[in-house]
Amino acid sequence: MPQVETTPHEIEGRWKWPDWGRGPYDALSSVMLGPPFEGYLELTIEVDGEPWYLEVSYSKSGFAPRLSDGINVERLYEWDIRGRGRGERKASFNISPRFPNMRHWETGEPVNLPWENQVGEVEGVDVEFHTSNIGPERGLELFPEFFAAIFEHAGERVHSKYFRTEPHPASRMWAYERYVRIRREWAEKLASAGVLQKVVHFLSDLEGVKAELHLDNREIVNHQNRLFLDPGSVRKLLPGHTYGRKFEIYQLADPDAVSKDHPSYHPKVEVLVNKSMNDSEAWAWADRHEVTEQIEETLLNALHWEDIPLGPDGNGVYVPDDHFDAVARAEPVELYDDPTPRLEAETDHLLMTTLRDMGDTAREVTETVATDGGGNVDDLADELGKHPATIYRAIEDLDEILELDQGEISFRARKYQEELRALVESAEYAIESYADRIQHVMGLADHIAESSAFQQWLAENGAEIVYDENGEPKRVRIDTILSELKSSSFENVQTIAAEALEKWRKSGNDPAVLRRAELSWKTPDGGTEVGFVGAVADR
Repeated sequence: MPQVETTPHEIEGRWKWPDWGRGPYDALSSVMLGPPFEGYLELTIEVDGEPWYLEVSYSKSGFAPRLSDGINVERLYEWDIRGRGRGERKASFNISPRFPNMRHWETGEPVNLPWENQVGEVEGVDVEFHTSNIGPERGLELFPEFFAAIFEHAGERVHSKYFRTEPHPASRMWAYERYVRIRREWAEKLASAGVLQKVVHFLSDLEGVKAELHLDNREIVNHQNRLFLDPGSVRKLLPGHTYGRKFEIYQLADPDAVSKDHPSYHPKVEVLVNKSMNDSEAWAWADRHEVTEQIEETLLNALHWEDIPLGPDGNGVYVPDDHFDAVARAEPVELYDDPTPRLEAETDHLLMTTLRDMGDTAREVTETVATDGGGNVDDLADELGKHPATIYRAIEDLDEILELDQGEISFRARKYQEELRALVESAEYAIESYADRIQHVMGLADHIAESSAFQQWLAENGAEIVYDENGEPKRVRIDTILSELKSSSFENVQTIAAEALEKWRKSGNDPAVLRRAELSWKTPDGGTEVGFVGAVADR
C-alpha cells in the first residue's frame, strides 16, 4: 500500500568542527571586517540551480579575545549567514570560535562551554543552524556553499575543504519537525474521531508518563491542537520509540481569508521532536535518521489509526504546497495497531481478574468508592458497619484497582471508577453475579476468556460485540473502513469476517453461533454496510 512522503519543516541544532582550528572563522573575519563590506554583505547565488539570497552580518559574542588575536575590541564577533530560497525555504547559520581557556568578555571568568568536554582543549568552530523546509542533509550541503560564495564574491581564495567533512560526533540537534498537509474535511475527521483525546485518555491512567493536550478551537476547529508526549508516553504508544515529541494539527485562524484553492486553506498535521519534550536532552546529529524514522512513523500511524488513507494518489486527502509535494514515499514506514483498544483491553482485563472472585466486603467497598469517587477508611467502616481492619483487608485484596494514602481511598485509574460507577447506576445491576455484571457491562460473554484469541481479535480491530439476553453474540461493530474489493488499499471485509470466525472457534466456541450475528463496518465512501458474519465471510 503506497504511503505519502512527509516533508521537513523546522530543524535546529549545532555542528562542531575542530578539523581546521579557528581557520574558517578567522578567514571570514578577515574578509568581512573593514572595507568594502564593513561587516555587512548581501548577495544572490545559485546552488544546484536554485537561487538563494544571502545576508551576512555579525553580532557580539560573550567571549573576550585572546591577546594573540591582536584586535582592539572587548568582545569577539560571531558571524551570521542567513539564506532565503524558494518559497519559505530558509537556512541560517551562526559561526562562533572555540579555543581553550575561553573567558567572559566582562568578568574575565572562564566560560563553561560543552566544547572542551565534548571535543577537547583544541581550537575549532561551532556552527548553530536553523533551517526551514529543508532536510537535515540539505542544510549541511548548503552551509559550505554559502560560506564559499562569500569569498568568491570578495575575490578571495579560501580552503576548499572547509565544512565539507562530517561534523564532529559531539554535534547535536534539539528540534526536528516534519508535516503533511491534508484537506480540511479529513482534518475535521481526525479531530472529531479524537485520536489526540483517545491517547491522552488512556495515558492518563498509566504511571511513569507525562502528556498534555492543548486545544485552541476558539477561531476555528483545528486552529492549533497539540498533544505533548514525553519519552515515557511515547514508549507506551509506539514500539521502540524513545524521543519526546509534539503531535499537532495546525490551521490558519482564518483560513477563509485565503482562496479555497490555496494550500493554506487546508491544515498541516505535524510532528516535532524537541529537546524540551525529551527530558531536556538533545540528541546526536548522527542519530538524525533514527529521529526522522520515529517522526514519520508517529505522523503516518496517527492518520492510519483514524482510517485516513495514507496513499497520495486519487483519494483527495493530501494537498501539495510549495514544499510538501504530496507524492508517494519510496519506502513505507512501519504501521502499528491502534494502541488505544489494546490499552483499553488491558484495563478491562485487570478489572475482570480483580473482581471475578471478590468477597462481600470488597464488593461493598468498591461500590461505595465508585459511587462517591473516593472515601476514608474510618468513614467507610462506619457506613458499612465494619471494623476498620476489615476495610483495610478488603483494600489489600483490591490493591490492583484501589490505592490507599493516609487513610484516603481512591481508584488507581479514572477508567476503573467510570466503568464501575456506570455499572452501579445501570439497570444491569440487577444481574445476580457481580462478576457477570462486570462482564455484561463490558460486553464480554462468560464463555469468552479475556485472553482468548477472539478477544484479541476484537482489540486488534477496534471492534465491539453485543450479546443478547441469552449471552449469545447479537451484533459485531467494526469502526474502521473496510472494502469489499480485495484490490483496495483498505482491508478486505470478507477476510476480516473470516478471521473473526476462526478466532471465535479457537476460543472454544461454536462458529455457527457467531455466523448468525449481524456485522457492521464503515465503507470507503463514508457510509456503513451491514451483513451477517457468516454471509460476509463466505463472499
